Amino acid sequence: MEQFKHHVSLHKDGTYSVGVSIDQGYMTPDDFAVLSELAKKYEVTSLMATTAKKINFMDVKEANVNPLWEDLEQTFGDRLCFPKGKIIVCPGSKFCKFATPGKDNHAMGREIERISKAHEAGKVKVGVSCCLLGCAMPRVRDLGVLATAKGWMLTVGGNGGSKPGVGDVIAQDLTDEELLALLDKVYQYLQDNKDGKERSIRTIERLGVDHLKAAVLGE
Repeated sequence: MEQFKHHVSLHKDGTYSVGVSIDQGYMTPDDFAVLSELAKKYEVTSLMATTAKKINFMDVKEANVNPLWEDLEQTFGDRLCFPKGKIIVCPGSKFCKFATPGKDNHAMGREIERISKAHEAGKVKVGVSCCLLGCAMPRVRDLGVLATAKGWMLTVGGNGGSKPGVGDVIAQDLTDEELLALLDKVYQYLQDNKDGKERSIRTIERLGVDHLKAAVLGE
């Protein structure tokens, strides 16, 4: 097996899926045309839009994985998103009439991506929504970030897997700076306390949400 440039998933037939996140899923018609041409170039027969707003090249041959990544990097550059985990954003203030004025969840998503790269907290899924309707489903993500009229709300410990759960609110009415500082502490907490590849909800179940709050809020 080759050493791949970025994470890919192995399929049962020996091919791979390459998941591409471009500007958190908000792309131009020209972007889609480029992805189509790359799919044809590398003989990919299926593309899939994912719940994380990625485009997956679904049946990439092993020898084509790295060349495909190189073409994607050359074409899209800094527009590619590579968080450790998944960061999912809602349509936000540019499109949605319900979005909280003055809150930019796309910019916040990029900042959270930066924080995620600075830690080894495992697979942390984050939902970032511009209002309490929560179209990015933040309350069932490992971390949920929601905009309100008074500031940002942060939830922890949500899960949509085999044992679904709703995250606990640990802080509200946060400024951008306060939210990012708190997220940095939460990522560090998960890095310090997770047991192997344990998901964050299991870490919080094992230690209790009060243990996390004491560590990151000083309570």
